[in-house]
Amino acid sequence: MTLDFTTPGYYYWFLPLAMALYFFALRGKRDQRVILLVAMSYLFFWMASGWHFLLLAVSTCTDWIAGRRISDSADQTIRKRWLVGSLTINLGLLATFKYLDFFIESLNLMALRLPSSPEIDTFGLLLPVGISFYTFQTMSYTIDIYRGKSKPYERFHDFACYASFFPQLVAGPIVRSHEFLDQIEKPKEFSMRRARLGLTLIVYGLFKKMVIADNVALHVNSIFSEGAALDNTALVWWGALCFGIQIYCDFSGYTDIALGSAHLLGVELPENFRTPYAATSPRDFWRRWHISLSTWLRDYLYIPLGGSRNGTRAMAIALMATMLLGGLWHGASWNFVLWGFLHGLLLLANHALSSSNYVASTFSRFPRAMTAASWLCTQYFVFLTWLVFRIEDNGMLFRSMKSFVGWDSYWDIDELIGVLPYIKITTGVMVAGFAIFHLSSGYVGGGKYWLARRHPLTWGVICGMMVFLCIVMRPSEAVDFIYFRF
Repeated sequence: MTLDFTTPGYYYWFLPLAMALYFFALRGKRDQRVILLVAMSYLFFWMASGWHFLLLAVSTCTDWIAGRRISDSADQTIRKRWLVGSLTINLGLLATFKYLDFFIESLNLMALRLPSSPEIDTFGLLLPVGISFYTFQTMSYTIDIYRGKSKPYERFHDFACYASFFPQLVAGPIVRSHEFLDQIEKPKEFSMRRARLGLTLIVYGLFKKMVIADNVALHVNSIFSEGAALDNTALVWWGALCFGIQIYCDFSGYTDIALGSAHLLGVELPENFRTPYAATSPRDFWRRWHISLSTWLRDYLYIPLGGSRNGTRAMAIALMATMLLGGLWHGASWNFVLWGFLHGLLLLANHALSSSNYVASTFSRFPRAMTAASWLCTQYFVFLTWLVFRIEDNGMLFRSMKSFVGWDSYWDIDELIGVLPYIKITTGVMVAGFAIFHLSSGYVGGGKYWLARRHPLTWGVICGMMVFLCIVMRPSEAVDFIYFRF
């Protein structure tokens, strides 16, 4: 039996069992509650990824020991050795299970140019779900102790709970150790207000995933998997738009379910998205998209590499290195490296333009027009980069990017309509509705929090309708969460 946020078992028995034991069977027993969360988290991970839970155990033990040794020692050399040892084991596991086969395949491609060069067999390693997320999370714990920004946990089971907490184990958000410790130090008791908010977030996330993401994915797959008529700019634009909506609703839907599940256990996790498609600059986009990863890369990579403290050239090198590694973090493919590179270029261009006196004066003279133009340009290039993220075939990717920018392409709406699968009107309504709601939610507040505050009858009717739509509108071709691969 497999278990994840879209399997009925998670809601029929796993989450209710965890809540019943946590709030009622272990009422007032702080340590036993934490141990229960660890046990349920490892059960969840075992049912989601099999024996790979052992890798999580290795990372947990490694960083627990390293954190204690770093904190207890006054010798900087010893402290650094323990830090290096921790990073080596964590990154070594990540590199082996996520990047080893990619590295071998890249060597084989390079070897094709050399005569009589042997081909190296890949190992066929399966990617453990969530390894990128929990590796970065446990690494931040050790690094913060080394920097003197936090102290090690006093109890091993507290740290094991931090490393394995099942709502955010597989796909984040990436939580800092002090934020999580504050949540479990004095566990909250059950409350109807928090339970209703948690259920609202879960229903909201399921709706995003099953109704929106999985349905627009049919159009995305029809366009980019079959590769038909990719010289048609209208078709490529529609495919890029649908994939941008798919990946947002898929990933933010997971995050909503994670936050909701945590709320049901009295834990508050940080938000990971803030209307990213309302961003008016590339920098603004990364303040709104996958916030826990972008802040992690900023604090543990960009700033240590020099950040913006040592001049423009050093800033450009640090920024590009951060975005390249951030792209590679998403997956073992050169597409993701290219995706990170393009976002690095966008951020550098944004830095150059924001430093221009002419641009600043133009903004001050025409603030609304310039803001609208900035939003349009930002989203145009963001959706262009989504092509790199989605299309694996290089020939199809090159054709699509040419069409997206209008190079050697044509515009044909009739052909677009003919290529799309059968749910044309439904998907069109979904896309239009998403655009209106997404862009307005940044001004009026998140709909999920508004819904959680409604009268119980209103709340129950709306949530019931959303659950009903999840059941009847989820396509048979539904797939796992996209970020499970990362």
